[in-house]
Amino acid sequence: MEDVVRQDIISLLKRVYNAFEKKDLFQLKILSNYTIHNAGIFQDPDSIKIAIIIYSIGKITHNQKVQEYKGWEAFKESCLKAIKNAIKFLEEKNFEAYEREIKIILKNIGNLEAKFGAYITEVLNQAKIKKGGKIYEHGISAGRVAELLGISPWELMTFVGHTKIMDINPVITKNVKERIKFARKIFGVKK
Repeated sequence: MEDVVRQDIISLLKRVYNAFEKKDLFQLKILSNYTIHNAGIFQDPDSIKIAIIIYSIGKITHNQKVQEYKGWEAFKESCLKAIKNAIKFLEEKNFEAYEREIKIILKNIGNLEAKFGAYITEVLNQAKIKKGGKIYEHGISAGRVAELLGISPWELMTFVGHTKIMDINPVITKNVKERIKFARKIFGVKK
């Protein structure tokens, strides 16, 4: 893990801890989108996992039925403990222990599946696709984004097709003569 990414994730997880503890859904959404910047630059799976976790926690927290579930407080406390431990292990550069804590959070989210069925699966899948759209927006190819997230390019492009992402930065290419001229310039080839 790049050190700049590690430091960024530490800072982010501290903010996530506070937002989750306070049920600050707006802050969780902002923090989820923030990690996409690193994912776009470094194309690292750690930032992507964190973005998906934050998005999922935000969506789950937003659901009143889930909060009324008798196991909600245990879920929340377990996730908060894992977040706190993940921060500690990242600060110590103990990446193996950090990964275990991230898996605990994902397992906790998965355990809600037994009680809330397809809703949780849909939240996780939606998180991957939406975060994938944000990474794609940063200029990473659909194939690479799909590979990083473990989704199909078809799912990603279906989502992108329903957004305005393609309208933000339309692709403008140069004509063939301009491209050849540019290539010659790069390689120092004279006509």
